[in-house]
Amino acid sequence: MHRHVALLTDFGLDDPYVGQMKGALAMHGPCVPVLDLCHHVTPYNTLQAGFLLRASCGHFPPGTVFVNVVDPGVGGSRRIVILEALDRFFLAPDNGLLTMVLEAAPDCRAFAADISHFAKASATFHGRDVFAPLAVRLALGADPDVLGTQVDPAGLVRLPELWAHRISEGAAARVLHVDRFGNCLLNMEIDPWKSAIESGEAVRLASGQSVTPCASYEALNPGCVGILAGSQGVMELAMNMSSAAEQLMLEPGSEVIFLFG
Repeated sequence: MHRHVALLTDFGLDDPYVGQMKGALAMHGPCVPVLDLCHHVTPYNTLQAGFLLRASCGHFPPGTVFVNVVDPGVGGSRRIVILEALDRFFLAPDNGLLTMVLEAAPDCRAFAADISHFAKASATFHGRDVFAPLAVRLALGADPDVLGTQVDPAGLVRLPELWAHRISEGAAARVLHVDRFGNCLLNMEIDPWKSAIESGEAVRLASGQSVTPCASYEALNPGCVGILAGSQGVMELAMNMSSAAEQLMLEPGSEVIFLFG
């Protein structure tokens, strides 16, 4: 049985790029099952992509080949790496996108892919011309060591300051992702932030906006902004059938300062 291939990109669905990439996968491996993780990563946002990848990979079968194309350095000197970690494979540019996976899998194996035989690849579309054929070879059972040279994972590019940190009166956080409902997923892992937030007398933002700790969206009164433990392993700012992102004017990358007590 062939391994699944799962696609994560910032291509969107308005252009032919996702379709062409799937076409290339079908040409190289017509029997390889292809799944979509997400194609609406904010353009060039490697932190958002890395978060979506880490939050999602455990919900795919072991052996899945994740093809991650958020690649502002395409055609340049950046490497393409293959990471064997968490019983899965991750194919990505070496630009920090894999930071959260690396953090979760200290015993991984990493390889710099040999792309010298892709001389005819477009310098602006490695997703179709390089990542797709590499992914098919992995999906068909190739070991990464025949596709590239093993490298020390410690030498891979990593993004700095991934997670929220405490400040004197609260916490400094950042929005990792805004979903289509306007929920703002924060770089605050549920433990220990959930208990810290719920134990405080009051939670508010530096802007003065009060925030209500809650267990579900339904528990929030209309117009109220809440903070809760979400399904993606992090705390969320949310509203009941309304957009917290619009209410608070937040987007991926926005800083959020919480004040406790």
